[in-house]
Amino acid sequence: MILVRTLWDVARWRLFSLAVLLTAVASGPVGEASTHEPTLTVPTQAASNSVELPSLQSSTRSWLVSTRPSKQSFGRECPVFCPRIQRIDHCGCIQGSSLAELAQSITPGVPVCISIHGSFVSQQDVINEEPLMNRWLETASGGHSFHQINFSWPSSYPILPTIKCDSTYLGRRAARNGWYLAEFIRYLPPECPICLVGHSHGCRLISSALHLMAGGSVQGKIHPWSRVNGRRIRVIFTAAAIKHDWLNPGERYGRALCSAECILNLRNRHDPALLVYPLRHPFSGKSLAISGFTDGDRRELQGWSTRVADYDVTHLIGCRHGWPRYLAQLQLAWSVRRYLFF
Repeated sequence: MILVRTLWDVARWRLFSLAVLLTAVASGPVGEASTHEPTLTVPTQAASNSVELPSLQSSTRSWLVSTRPSKQSFGRECPVFCPRIQRIDHCGCIQGSSLAELAQSITPGVPVCISIHGSFVSQQDVINEEPLMNRWLETASGGHSFHQINFSWPSSYPILPTIKCDSTYLGRRAARNGWYLAEFIRYLPPECPICLVGHSHGCRLISSALHLMAGGSVQGKIHPWSRVNGRRIRVIFTAAAIKHDWLNPGERYGRALCSAECILNLRNRHDPALLVYPLRHPFSGKSLAISGFTDGDRRELQGWSTRVADYDVTHLIGCRHGWPRYLAQLQLAWSVRRYLFF
């Protein structure tokens, strides 16, 4: 029995490693945007309060907020948010800045879009993908103003034969960095509606932050200051590397929906990295990106189920996992614009 179990663990590990390695190779080239024009609606309760977007003139195209200098192993004391702030202008030049300067540059009432990447992403990868994200958001904005912030966490890690263990480790690190995202949101004007767009483990980071902002505990820590306090937050998950039931009441991030008006989950049934998500460990269950919010999840959520929605993008993304594939689909950006810009 022990030998059979050992052989099964080795087989699961090799399948998981092979899938992620193939995904890393396949995530390079991206295809043309699809001409399919889907229809999406925001939950009625959230859609009733639309925001008129004012014009905004600024030399800053986007901001880069990195938690890489911040402590990643939490002790008994509360973590200290020590981010590296950089400003990216419209020419693509990058300059050092400060959290105070960023906060002062945010125009009250103008939507703020914060994008959070997944695992195995370097700081340079974030910089390289920033123009793609900017074009994606500009397509969705319809000419209206918005603030773009790229929230980066230390997820760069060599893809080694121990990728199963590495992915588990980085998933826990993403959850810890949810503390820093919750802390960062405190610095933004409360009048600004916020959309959080996460990819892969970035969705776990967002779930952790929302859970903390509603008084929840993550890895034994409760955030003593960060609360939603009426702030408007909407969320878009892409390739969500979290278990499909983790947002249900009593589950790992069961208070996350208390902090968000609505969550749109972009479901890709052919995501190669997440098809093997259940192989991480016994009884793991499917990822949210593959299964979406199941009927059982909606029964558990009860009235909160009106805040979540699935949108199938399998026909657009196909057998890809990488974020550039999503950002290449400009029609997708237009379809989700109400979640992005209220």
